[in-house]
Amino acid sequence: MNQLDPVNVAIALASVIFGPALAGVIGPYSVILIASTVGAAWALGRRDPSVRLGAAWYFLRLNATAVLVTVGLANLAGRWSGHDDVTWMLAPIALLVGGVGDDWPRLARWVFARAGRVIERRAGGDGGAS
Repeated sequence: MNQLDPVNVAIALASVIFGPALAGVIGPYSVILIASTVGAAWALGRRDPSVRLGAAWYFLRLNATAVLVTVGLANLAGRWSGHDDVTWMLAPIALLVGGVGDDWPRLARWVFARAGRVIERRAGGDGGAS
């Protein structure tokens, strides 16, 4: 399969520098780091300017989070959507991880609240509406 997506381009570039054996690992993770850094830059723009002094720690924290969770999230999304090859999902998911920034707890509360409402509706509850 000869697709022009960020991961395949990164693998091709990494194979020139590191050789084909390492390129399969370095390429995808370089895309994850680049995408999460871009997302983190967007998230940093939402922060209070007085807090921006810790920008390096902020980027490191979000990039580390993206490196740890992006592949797993891409695999879950691939299984859910029925795709076998999920490498094309790495960049958008890493961008999302970085872009959410410090809003993860708020996003998690929103997701759990929505899931609770869906479960309640399926169980036959009326959600407190009278």
